[in-house]
Amino acid sequence: MEKREQEREEVSLSVEVLDPPHLGKVQLRTRDLSKKGAFLLLKKEQCLAVGRVLSLRMSGILWGEETSTVSARVIHVNEEGMGLQFLDFDF
Repeated sequence: MEKREQEREEVSLSVEVLDPPHLGKVQLRTRDLSKKGAFLLLKKEQCLAVGRVLSLRMSGILWGEETSTVSARVIHVNEEGMGLQFLDFDF
């Protein structure tokens, strides 16, 4: 059983990947979300490599903002998508 530092909530939010540019502005959905990270639903062949940093725009609901632009690192990839760790926040 996976133990997380902070529990993720099952929530589906629209996320726009801003960088890397070769993806273009891709609209994705989250499967779950916390202040520390998120899981983005995406075909495995479209996922970025583990360790890759990306920039995305999403609802700032957890941070008390309408929208937020955040940096995140890919920490794992599976058949459903990729797990991200947010880099901009120190909670």
